[in-house]
Amino acid sequence: MNNEKAMQIFDCMAAVLKENGFRAEAVQSDDPTHPTLLRIEHPRTGKIMQDILIEMCFIPMPMPGEDMGLLQYYATLFTGLPEENAREVKRCCEHCNDYCALGSFGYFTPAHQLYLKHNTLVNTGEELEKVITFMADNLSLVLASITRFIDAFATVANGVMSVDMAIEQELLPNM
Repeated sequence: MNNEKAMQIFDCMAAVLKENGFRAEAVQSDDPTHPTLLRIEHPRTGKIMQDILIEMCFIPMPMPGEDMGLLQYYATLFTGLPEENAREVKRCCEHCNDYCALGSFGYFTPAHQLYLKHNTLVNTGEELEKVITFMADNLSLVLASITRFIDAFATVANGVMSVDMAIEQELLPNM
């Protein structure tokens, strides 16, 4: 997938998101080795009212077809989390991933960052409206997972409760 096609798709998606109250912008890097991004701000998420950033990009790798693209959604929930709680945050990620609609939560140790990542294959040769609808549907499910778990993650990440306590208090689901 070339950057020009990605930019066309992301510009259209940004316009749709803006119509629905999101802050979104397509960003094309001056460096040709960096992919074009769509940055989306989702403000005041959960009861904790956390602002999150979602970045979408087509991963630059060979695909089976010319019109196929591997689209990645990468949502940053928190950065700079207390290092002493990392082990419990990772446990929380593992627990939540069993109930996650799309993608998976993870913990990036160097930045003490909690994220959700989802990859999906997109047929960019389809009608633009179908591509945008597919992307928006995936985004809705990513946001549903984030909204469902962000308050529990904040509680665990800040050492207020353990994962076991969060389950006991019904902040986290339990089978």
